[in-house]
Amino acid sequence: MHRPDKPPPTRHLALALLIGTTCAQAVQAPSTLVDAARGAALVAAREAGVNNPTATVATPDPRLRLADCPRPLSARMSGQVRLPGRAVVQVACPAAPGWSVHLPVSVQAKADVLVAARPLPRGYRVQAGDLRRQTVELGALNGQYLLDDDAALGQALRRSVASGERLTPALLQAPVLVRRGDPVMMQLKSANFVIRANGRAMASGGAGERIAVENLSSRRIVQGTVTGDGRVTVDF
Repeated sequence: MHRPDKPPPTRHLALALLIGTTCAQAVQAPSTLVDAARGAALVAAREAGVNNPTATVATPDPRLRLADCPRPLSARMSGQVRLPGRAVVQVACPAAPGWSVHLPVSVQAKADVLVAARPLPRGYRVQAGDLRRQTVELGALNGQYLLDDDAALGQALRRSVASGERLTPALLQAPVLVRRGDPVMMQLKSANFVIRANGRAMASGGAGERIAVENLSSRRIVQGTVTGDGRVTVDF
């Protein structure tokens, strides 16, 4: 009985190599996922005003086997993000087979933040000489830092701070310029006239806040905006 010839061993080896190569090309390289996630995180950080950011992306699960995407990957931040800090990036294939994965990413950046140059008491209004700068990693601070002097100057401290302590938005408040019961100078404004009158504050307030004031001449109570120490502007 005639038996068909067996393929030579070299044909088996070539076929195996071809199949192996085809399979390897059909799987998305994990490094491309990492690169796409890192790129999206860095773009988002720069758009948020972060200078010189770096990003560390978690290594994808080695068991992950995604079909090779025929088009460039898309990547975007997922959920509410505060950068620098931790976030999640969604990396997706915009064409068939249309998969997507989520990769954790950590965005880091160093900056010179404002700290107190000396001990400062509660209620103190911050001046330029009270500030100095300290270089820190921002990622773990969750946005609780100040970079610009203007954000602190003239603001009042909610509590006392130690020398070298980092200043934060939560530590500062607009200083009280008018206190309840104090006499105030009222400026009554309209498109055609400005009248000044003596008044009495019915509430305390800082710059830009609206409070009730009593006109001592007419005994009328009106709403006005605090515009300075002991000054309230009432628009008609």
